[in-house]
Amino acid sequence: MKIEAVVFDFDGTLTPLTLNFDHLRTEILKIAREYITDEMVNEMEGHYIIEMIYEIDKRLDGLGGSPEFKDRAFKTLRALEVESAYGKDVFPYTRNVLKSLKDRSIKTGIITRSCIDALNIVFPDISDYIDNVVTREGARHVKPHPDHVVEALQIMDVPREKALTVGDHPTDVMAGRSAGTYTAGVLTGRTTIEAFEKVGATYILNDIRDIIKIETLK
Repeated sequence: MKIEAVVFDFDGTLTPLTLNFDHLRTEILKIAREYITDEMVNEMEGHYIIEMIYEIDKRLDGLGGSPEFKDRAFKTLRALEVESAYGKDVFPYTRNVLKSLKDRSIKTGIITRSCIDALNIVFPDISDYIDNVVTREGARHVKPHPDHVVEALQIMDVPREKALTVGDHPTDVMAGRSAGTYTAGVLTGRTTIEAFEKVGATYILNDIRDIIKIETLK
């Protein structure tokens, strides 16, 4: 079956990964400690950053509420993402790969847990190459939840069984698999071949240039 759409992750897949996630987490937890106990902070171990923010917000709501926490946390997260975006560009080959897909009438989308401002700084001509972008601001649920992939495919009007989800992290593969797409893990971020095999990636690629070797995209 021919692939009709490719849904890409952004950081680490289309552009070098420069975000320091440990630093992001530390800064968000600094804010959290103004609202919750150290015991509750320790309970956030293992949560991804965005899910951690929502979980703390939910707990605060149950304790009588501190609605400003979530607002402060996301403003801080956005500021750090934007700071990390300056001076960056996509990989030297990214535009050529995306143009090649476009020339084959294959639709392209991006799903990212980052904010749209950071994407626009790194990839200002994004609309020339990508059909749609679903950031955390526009997603009901972010990856690894499958809805993030499904929303992108709905916008492109492509059935999930004719789509490929591509990313540098296991969450990208997990989201794509759960959504019912083919999946490809790329080794341009921080994930090993073994980690991609563990989550069941359909393909494992050195980088997105290897997409053109996938038989269903030819």
